[in-house]
Amino acid sequence: MFSAGFDLLLRAVPAVAPPVVRALLSTCSVRAHNRRVWDEIIAPEKAFIGVVWHKDFLFVLDYFRRKRIVVMVSRSKDGELVVRTLHRLGYRTVRGSSSAGGGGALLEFTRLIRDGWGSAIIADGPRGPARQSKLGPVIASKESGVPMIPFGCHAERAWRMKNWDGTAIPMPFTRIAVAFGEPVVVPADASREECERIRGDVDRRMAELESTCRTSVERA
Repeated sequence: MFSAGFDLLLRAVPAVAPPVVRALLSTCSVRAHNRRVWDEIIAPEKAFIGVVWHKDFLFVLDYFRRKRIVVMVSRSKDGELVVRTLHRLGYRTVRGSSSAGGGGALLEFTRLIRDGWGSAIIADGPRGPARQSKLGPVIASKESGVPMIPFGCHAERAWRMKNWDGTAIPMPFTRIAVAFGEPVVVPADASREECERIRGDVDRRMAELESTCRTSVERA
């Protein structure tokens, strides 16, 4: 059972947050790099595993709204807020993370991907370290045969939350750049060592994508 104060948040946040975020981001200009990945995989709603950093989740949830996407969310109390908000935006959710319930959640997540769902995993969540991914996306790709798509994002001006990763809230009328990485497929017979190597490679790719986005808005 939740406290009375948190019960109020559970009712208010999912109702208020989506239109507020949509109103804020509708004022921003967004430039996409490697748009071909969106056009060939995401827009046609093919199966994929989107790999994103926690710091960008507010923008990402709005950007991918109304797509057929399942999101893995932690079993924490704060995760309940996220789940109810995601449902308002049309997402499907699976509860679990690297710190709680991850095994069963990953099995359900992988089953849905095999059934053709697009998906998203906050690679460094829910507790970080920031910009260091867990093995979850790699294992999901290995078990499903579905490609990972690294995703980068940078807002020219943003408020930063005082949390473990400085979650970004883009300011009104700012420029935002997004970048899609090339699909990464993990072989079904990949060893633990190979999975770790791929995880590190995805981290490097995401750093490169973020750098591309930062340069894009600075030169605009």
